[in-house]
Amino acid sequence: MKKNDVIRVTISGTDIRGKSYSIVDDKKIYVNINASKGQVVEGLLSKLRKNKLELKNCVIVDYNNKLNSMYDNILDKQLSGANYQYYDYDTQLEIKSGHIKKLIDDVCNYEYIFEKAIKNSRPIRYRNKMEFSFGNETKDGEMLLGLHKKNSMYDIVDVSDNNLMGEEFNRIYKFSNEYFKSVEKKLNISFYHKMTKLGYFRYLVLRKSRYSKEVLINLVTTSYIDKELEEKILNDYVKKLLELDLGNYHISGILHSTSDKLADAVSADYERLLYGKKDIVEKIFDLKFNISPYSFFQVNPYTVESLYKKAIDYLDEVKLENEKEKVVYDLFSGTGTIAQIVSRKFKKVYAVEIVEEAVQKSKENAKLNNIDNIEFLVGDVFKVLDEVSEKPNIIILDPPRMGVLTKTIEKLVKYDVDNFVYISCNPVTLANDLKDFNKYGYKLIKITPVDMFSYTNHMETVALIQKAK
Repeated sequence: MKKNDVIRVTISGTDIRGKSYSIVDDKKIYVNINASKGQVVEGLLSKLRKNKLELKNCVIVDYNNKLNSMYDNILDKQLSGANYQYYDYDTQLEIKSGHIKKLIDDVCNYEYIFEKAIKNSRPIRYRNKMEFSFGNETKDGEMLLGLHKKNSMYDIVDVSDNNLMGEEFNRIYKFSNEYFKSVEKKLNISFYHKMTKLGYFRYLVLRKSRYSKEVLINLVTTSYIDKELEEKILNDYVKKLLELDLGNYHISGILHSTSDKLADAVSADYERLLYGKKDIVEKIFDLKFNISPYSFFQVNPYTVESLYKKAIDYLDEVKLENEKEKVVYDLFSGTGTIAQIVSRKFKKVYAVEIVEEAVQKSKENAKLNNIDNIEFLVGDVFKVLDEVSEKPNIIILDPPRMGVLTKTIEKLVKYDVDNFVYISCNPVTLANDLKDFNKYGYKLIKITPVDMFSYTNHMETVALIQKAK
């Protein structure tokens, strides 16, 4: 084999990053599309290294009849992030759990309990948030609203009538796609082009609440438009949105956000309410949470209680004496969900989060739930803890994907707590952090994978870490 050869390979598996590969003559050949074991892929050999080769411009030439109902109607459309789109659910769960166990085994050379993965209680249509981008499927094609194609910053895929989202989202999406196509044709108002930095339409963000059946719609555009014309478009869009039949759901708020930032990320320089209210209410266990357009909140409301229940189970296993007199640190607390859930078990919870807006939302939600034994602190965990005089009896960690810095772990172990409960959204950084905990005399006792994001390579884990005795 040599560079630029067109070759066919049979897929052998998918690695922890969600990249599919074939093994030929003891060499891994990676393909740049989503594919499942047994499928045949054709592509151009682009990179040659000692034990690793890569194919580009790949296409699946034999699906091998191993398909599932998730993407039946868009088999030829490669979706960014949907790395397991051609795997059946039980197989992807087994593969992802196996990747996590191998990672942990490599850093914990002692006995620990690897518990059976908790399944996604709703593997399809589980998302309570969808971010659609405006673009086109092919260069110079008509404007399209959809999701990014795999390995492309520019190409957009139409995702009508599939199991990515619930029917209420699908109806809003399909209507919006057709509506803004007609706006482009009639008024020559197009999407924002990343190369030219010109254009108007950028994103459409949908959020919903499983509990209240509310839907929040946020249209994100640039400011590059005549304001009188903009008002006509937005008023007509709102009027027609409100005429849609969404079944059990209803539109509770419609917003228009303006962003002229160069970054390809949903954000707002300016935000205004076009209809209704800007928050929706979700419920976890018996607690209510107000969610605003840009709030962080778990995207899977169907399995999130299983995630937090496992964390509570690990807290219960610790069996702290006089639990009601104990103090907990909830670090990297986000919008304070975990802090509020565990607050009834303990005398005091200190919740630390670096994002000021998230801390403000935490305070609002705690007030909504009549919880008064949490102190919410804004700032970097490493620095803010110096301001807290009351020492913890147990520490909960729920860091972002980058994990916990070594210097922060070094600081935390000095509190000499017996137990940490660690909720991770990235098993790679969890494994790295376990190295540090091991170094300071702590051991992993139990770990449970929780599948919150079916058909992607992502998986949450909950770990109980104890001081070695």
